[in-house]
Amino acid sequence: MIIDIWADLAHLDSYLAKVALESALAEWEHGDEVEILWHAYQVERPKTYDAHRVVALAAAAGRADQLRELMMKAFVTEQESPTDPAVLLRLATEAGVDAADTERILGNDEYGYDVRVDEATAAQIGFGAAPYLVIDRKYGVGGPQPSGVYMNALQYAHDHVDETPEERGASVCGGACGSCGCGA
Repeated sequence: MIIDIWADLAHLDSYLAKVALESALAEWEHGDEVEILWHAYQVERPKTYDAHRVVALAAAAGRADQLRELMMKAFVTEQESPTDPAVLLRLATEAGVDAADTERILGNDEYGYDVRVDEATAAQIGFGAAPYLVIDRKYGVGGPQPSGVYMNALQYAHDHVDETPEERGASVCGGACGSCGCGA
């Protein structure tokens, strides 16, 4: 199972969704079978543009999860500035990302294309707020939800893995609105 998540690194709702999803995955019997793909989404442009670019650099070095965690905590709970290059450099270094590489991309637009592609994809899907989760490219869950809603959506997607939304004739919310029968 694949979960695509569009989230803003400095947005409380995105952080709450991350924590609730992690809790749901820890409890769910198939949680270890899930691959999470994070995508950039800026709630307040261009507030987190550089931060998202540094995460893309970290992804190339296999350190994106560590950096995302550090950034979300720093920006959301400690009120550090996501636009301050010194803060971005410090957090990247703490996550194990090369300081010279980080300084280099902060001085140009490297990885900017990645951020813009993520945002263009979000626009094509049609949601206008973060966070937004898409499970197996079929079921969407918007906004921060309690871990139980994520758990129900995950189980529903797992139980209906071979069905298309058209075949089941229900909403594609993955359970967030309660109309697909998952009990959310």
